[in-house]
Amino acid sequence: MPRRFIVDSHQDIAWHALKYRRALARVPESVTAMVTLESLLRGGVGLSVATYFVDRETPRDMRKQHLRKEVEFYDSLPGKHPEVMQVCDRSDLSQLESRFSSGESIWGFCLLMEGAELIDSPEELNSQFERGVRMLSLTWNDDNQWASGARRTGGLKPAGRKLLARMDELGLILDVSHLNRHSFFEVLEAWHGPVVATHSNADALSPHFRNLTDEQLSLLKERGAVVGVLLGSAFLQPGWKEGDPQIPIAQVVVHIQHLIEHLGEHGVGIGSDFDGGLTPADTPEGLDSAADLPRIGDAMSECGLSEEFARNVLGGNWLRFLRDHLPQ
Repeated sequence: MPRRFIVDSHQDIAWHALKYRRALARVPESVTAMVTLESLLRGGVGLSVATYFVDRETPRDMRKQHLRKEVEFYDSLPGKHPEVMQVCDRSDLSQLESRFSSGESIWGFCLLMEGAELIDSPEELNSQFERGVRMLSLTWNDDNQWASGARRTGGLKPAGRKLLARMDELGLILDVSHLNRHSFFEVLEAWHGPVVATHSNADALSPHFRNLTDEQLSLLKERGAVVGVLLGSAFLQPGWKEGDPQIPIAQVVVHIQHLIEHLGEHGVGIGSDFDGGLTPADTPEGLDSAADLPRIGDAMSECGLSEEFARNVLGGNWLRFLRDHLPQ
């Protein structure tokens, strides 16, 4: 059987690497890393959506310095590792798929800016696009000049409409994962371009301010969106809290099945959020690193879902979406 091409739509690789002073391929024994070059290649992860994400606690000028370091980190990866390539357009994606299908040990990354509060004007998006950013979320959980995030009240702001207009001109993909529900509906009323939720789960199964209601899922289905299932136990299991036992991997499949029911078979993927503050203690049993992502497909088979469903969820649906919406 041909190996599955896995796509993970949310990994905070640079944030973790800089926080713990580690490289993608070299991790100190004292550091727990869920995403390394070895684990990506061993797991058959052909493509990751890798984030620019900066902690909110430090002053703005320091946060901008951190963002520049993350830019440098990603810029350096292809030169350091021949098995790494950045995916910026459909041609890059096609090349990556071809190399993977031929059996080559290869991993690609596409860039997402998670939260746009460090963008001072819509025109600043030009330089981010030139660096390879292809997805953007307006907010993280907080409130900024563009919109209100998942922990706040309020909605889309007037400046946010201008930012969305510039995103549309550039051809960026909108990630709605961290919007609150008020912002979500106002944003989708104003936005007519491609939309995704890179790391969100079903609120009907696990009520959480970061999960998506069935009403939201219905609107995303109308827009041809893909939703990546987040592998943090707190988003998968009602009432789970840090220190509780790991939950079974079957709970991931329960969310996948619910999302398939509301989004269709082509609307569901994986968005682990690995190395975004998660450790193996915070994720379901057997999902300790990127190398373990194929186990989700095995769990789907054990729950009676077909190999075709497994391949679509593990990567095929994201590949189909990106073939349609990355720049030519």
